[in-house]
Amino acid sequence: MLIHRYLFIASLVYPGFVAMAQLEVGPLPTAVWCAGSSFDVPFTATGIFDPGNSFIVELSDASGAFAPGIPIGSLASDVSGTVSCSSWGAAAPGTGYLVRVRSSSPVYTSAAYASPLTLASPNAGMDGFATVCASSPPFMLISVLGGSPQLGGTWSDPNATGALVGGALQTAQVSGGTYTFTYTVNTAGCTDEATVTVVLNAAPNAGTNAAITVCSNFPPFTMYQALGGSPGAGGAWTSPAGAPMNGVFDPNTDTPGVYTYTVVGDPPCLNETATLVITVSQGPNAGIDGSTSYCPTDAPFALMGQLGGTPSPGGTWVFNGMPHGAVFVPGTDVPGEYVYTVLGSAPCGNATASVMVTLNTCLVSTPVNMGIQSVAE
Repeated sequence: MLIHRYLFIASLVYPGFVAMAQLEVGPLPTAVWCAGSSFDVPFTATGIFDPGNSFIVELSDASGAFAPGIPIGSLASDVSGTVSCSSWGAAAPGTGYLVRVRSSSPVYTSAAYASPLTLASPNAGMDGFATVCASSPPFMLISVLGGSPQLGGTWSDPNATGALVGGALQTAQVSGGTYTFTYTVNTAGCTDEATVTVVLNAAPNAGTNAAITVCSNFPPFTMYQALGGSPGAGGAWTSPAGAPMNGVFDPNTDTPGVYTYTVVGDPPCLNETATLVITVSQGPNAGIDGSTSYCPTDAPFALMGQLGGTPSPGGTWVFNGMPHGAVFVPGTDVPGEYVYTVLGSAPCGNATASVMVTLNTCLVSTPVNMGIQSVAE
């Protein structure tokens, strides 16, 4: 009892006479430390530490050696506590790292925590943005991300486009618009995400090439409707000579040939063109309707001479649905509508014109027979 009292009194008289201090790490909250997150290292301090003491957490190299340790966090304290560490310092991602704690006053170092620590730094790259044309071939979305994204991550499709195949966007399966896709990389339970925003411009549609034959007497028509496919309206037409034109073809006046239709693309979509080859077939000409009148005593006359315009010869005449000759014979033929028809070859139809013949109110003089007067002598 006398000796114990002496030690106690000695400790009061000689403050430097203290029991040996001890430090112990753990337990750690997890065996994986994700980059960019904080990591709490609890420790137990036994003994007396100076009021100005700091507890420093040190990280080993990937082989578990402290040569020297890498400081990754500190706490100004003289009692047990937890050090919050915010970065790895100079350490690189990997496995096999160990953690220990040392004090600054007095200087003591704990044993390394028994379980190794994994430093995980998944890298999904940086957010990316791309404007593409809907007619573009499929492309890998990872090529749009910035930085150095690591391979092996997974893609998600928040807009439910259904156009992702193995990280490749099938542009042909998506209509024009803006879409986002998320890339996630998981390493040892640590994740990193990056987003790709894709603006998909609808490809211009000029339709498909076509060739048509029209008749010279057809009415004017809008040419883009004669193209194949489903061409979009609003494009520009050029004539066979390369001159701009309004896109309406008049078979009676416009030149046959190759006409080009161009629809301008919204960049990066290129312009699209289609051609329309127009052949004009000369249509039959039956002339212009005419009319005439006659007296029964008139001489026969050609019906074609009563038509207007320049009717083509070789046609046929019909009266009341029955064939008729080309000559009207007064006193024999009857009044009415006489129809002239010139046959056409496809795509031209037959051409018809008519002559309306009417009977005049005619004054007929009958000769007076004076007879023969014989004079007797």
